[in-house]
Amino acid sequence: MARRSQMEILIDILKAVAEGKEKPTHIMYRANLSWIRLKKQLKFLLDQDLLREITVDSGTIYRITPKGKEVLEYFKKLEGELYNRRIPTEVYVHYR
Repeated sequence: MARRSQMEILIDILKAVAEGKEKPTHIMYRANLSWIRLKKQLKFLLDQDLLREITVDSGTIYRITPKGKEVLEYFKKLEGELYNRRIPTEVYVHYR
């Protein structure tokens, strides 16, 4: 299995938070990251205003910002364009 790019990891975190995974441990498991790697990526996403950090009685939770939603939608569209397109029939090699 190929390693994920930095961008793929960031998108996985945004997806996890958008799906309702607000607690760091839940995000970590959903995005398949170590705790140290998650903290580094969360800091980056917070600095870019893609996530916001909220302190509640039970600890810290994360929410996706409007800017984060825009970025996630952009990548969902890109992913759809890249992976949902069918290969035109003229590209196939026909064997007899």
